[in-house]
Order: sequence, then C-alpha cells, then structure tokens
Amino acid sequence: MDILNLKSLNALSHYNYESHTEIEVENKFKPQGCPLCGHSALYSHDKTEQVFFDTPMQGKPVILKIMRMRYKCRSCGKTFREPLLDIDDKRLMTSRLKEHIQKRAMRDTFAVVARETGLDEKTIRHVFDDYVSEKAQSMPFVTPRILGIDELKLVGSFRCILTNIEHNTVFDMLPSRKKDSVREYLKNLPDKDNVEQITMDMWRPYKDAVNAELPGRIIVIDKFHIVRMANESLEASRKAIRSSLERKDRLKLKNERFVLLKRRHSLSDEETEKLQKWSAWYPELGLAYDAKEAFFCLFDQGLDSKTAKEALIAWQRGIDQSISRHFEPLTKALNNWMPEILNGFDYPITNAYTESINRLAKDLQRMGRGYSFDVVRAKMLYNAEANKPTTSTIRKKKRKPVKEESVFSLMTDSLADSSASKQKYRIEITEEKRYYGAHIPTLCKLLEQGEFD
Repeated sequence: MDILNLKSLNALSHYNYESHTEIEVENKFKPQGCPLCGHSALYSHDKTEQVFFDTPMQGKPVILKIMRMRYKCRSCGKTFREPLLDIDDKRLMTSRLKEHIQKRAMRDTFAVVARETGLDEKTIRHVFDDYVSEKAQSMPFVTPRILGIDELKLVGSFRCILTNIEHNTVFDMLPSRKKDSVREYLKNLPDKDNVEQITMDMWRPYKDAVNAELPGRIIVIDKFHIVRMANESLEASRKAIRSSLERKDRLKLKNERFVLLKRRHSLSDEETEKLQKWSAWYPELGLAYDAKEAFFCLFDQGLDSKTAKEALIAWQRGIDQSISRHFEPLTKALNNWMPEILNGFDYPITNAYTESINRLAKDLQRMGRGYSFDVVRAKMLYNAEANKPTTSTIRKKKRKPVKEESVFSLMTDSLADSSASKQKYRIEITEEKRYYGAHIPTLCKLLEQGEFD
C-alpha cells in the first residue's frame, strides 16, 4: 500500500524518527521528449539527491528524498531535470503541502504552522504571500459606489480601513492613515469613476487625499462621528464638576454617567428622577445635558441641508456661556466641516455601517497579537466565509454565429450562393463572479468565535 497517495511518486521506504518521518521515493513518469525542442532523443546525464517537504503525518513533519535524474537532449544539447508533477520546485515542497500551509496560515500564526510542517517561518511567510497575491488576482473587489474611509488601531498603530458602504464590507486596509499613503492608494484605485460618494471621519488628511485624487466627489461626515462629540462635550462637563466633589459623590456621579449619556426619551422614571436631582444640584450639568439632547434632535428630524444649517447655527448661538468651553471642540468641528456635515442630511449613511465598523474595531484589538499587519489584512479580506454573503454571480448571454457547411458545396459557386440559408446563431451563457469584500458583520461573528485567535 502506497503511504504517500501521490499520483507521480512511489514510496520505496520510510523511516520514523522522533522529530520527523523520512520517505525515499521514485518518480513514476519519465519524460517523453525535450521540453525545449520536443525531440524524443534523450539520454541520462546525471542524477542528484533532492529533499522535499510533504504534509505532516501522525503529527510529524514529512521529508521526501528522491534521486532526481537530469537528462540531455541529443537534438538541441540542452539539459533539464525530470519533471515531478506533485512537487512545487519553487518552494521545494509538494503542491499539497503548499495548499495545506495556505489554509493553515489563514487560521494560525506562522510559528505554529512552521512547527507543524518542520519548515522555517520565513518559508511559511513566502508561501502565504504567494497565496495572498493569487487571491488578489482571482478575487478583484468591485470598486464601491459609496466608499467609506475610517481608521482602526491594529498591531499597535492606526491603520486606514476602506469600506463598501452599500454592501457593508471591508474593501481594503492600508498600513498607514497618513495623507501620502491614502493619496497614493486612491491614485491607483481601479475603476475610480465608480466612486460617487465618500464618507469619512473628521481627519483632514483623508479630505485632502480625496480632493486631490477623486475631485468632485460628495464628501459626507457620517453623523455618528459628529453626534458622538456632543456626548464627549457632556462628559467633559461632568468630569469638570466631578473633580470638585467629595469622594462619595464623585463615585456616585461616575457610576451614573450612563444616565446622562442616554437619550431623554429612553430614560426610565427612576433615571429621569436621578437626572433631575443632578441638574438641580449642578445647573451646569443640566444645561450640558439639554444642549446634548437638542443637538441629537437636529439629526432625528430628517431635515434637508439648508434647514439643518440654520438649525445648527441657532444651536451654537443657544449654548450657555457657563458650558461653552466644554462644547468648544464640537462647535469648532461644525465651523471647519460644515459643508461635509450638511451633506450627511442629504446623503444619510445608515447606522448599520457605523455600528458594524465600531464593533469590528473593538473585536480586532484581540486579533493583532502574534501577527503582522499584512497577515491580519489578508486574514480579513480573503476569509472565505466572510466573502460568501457579498459574492454574487452574474450570468451573461452572448450570441455567437454558427458556421455551417453548405449542402451544395459540390455544386457551382453561383448555385451554392443562391441556395445559402440565413446565418444561424447559438446562445452562449457565461458566468462572472463579482466580489465586494469581506462582510463586516460576518467578520465580527468570526472574531467572537475565535476564528483568528
């Protein structure tokens, strides 16, 4: 019984060592002709022993040893090694081991896969890099109509993440969020004419990069980023008051901060009573809460951009002087980003995107341990399960002319021409897969399940 189960190699003998299994093999097939000129006049030139790695057996790395023949062509004089169909000569391993590494490296660290196969970590990385390049070629993501630009903290640094808003997917990840990095990416973005709208947070380098490389696109500040600043302003007011309190009251106000962050319509009777007490004791806190609620309400009413602009200006004027310093970051952002914020009223971005991206940011904090950025990127973008929900198949019909031999071909040309029938066609159906990126909710689910741990 052949323990290898490979089409082109026979096992001659095998030895089990404590650290690995070693198998001597021979090639089942000999070359029938010169790969350069095709001539069949060959003779053996010499042979050398070569070592290749195979998939592990019984938890041990496997090494294959073969005396590989070198042939010389009598016609063209060229020499060549006998072909080994099951071997990947580039990596000195079997093709099935290469596939095994590609799959395992998507789930485990390179160190784990290296120990399992007996290879160096650097080799595992090279195989993985080849796999990522192949995936990028075979799974080109469709350029989004609505492009999201955001950032995540990953492997110790902030990274730019590009998303497809309509499909709720990760489109790509960049190693840096710096302007030059983002601009270079957008400059080389394929099918950039597809992009109509771009949503981003209030990070000036993103805006500058977009204006330089995708001029004329509608830039939208997702309302999540701006309303979040209202909560942060309220928190600044609470912390300023809290710092002057006795320890007991300080802890109480800290524990009840979630009451202040809640929307008024969501408060229970007990929470409403707590809010009223804190507002009575510290009027500035009540004013900050009212300002926060009034700001949120502006985004709940379905206003158009013109009406929203008037309402935002009126809201700024209505902020009480006693709390204005706490709301200064928000009012400054409104002044600096007013056109892009107003675009959000005419082109609203769904909450599903912002909730998903923030959930992903939280879950990814666990993922960076033991991996480089390139590996995390590949694991996210090309995970098969995460790509399933957003991959579609487009079927296209095409008419192709059918060539038919005339039944009158033996007659004179004139008779054949006069008897020729109408051109016939056949319908050919082709299928084309379209990839839109890794589905963010599915990625979050996989992260929670420990898929990338």
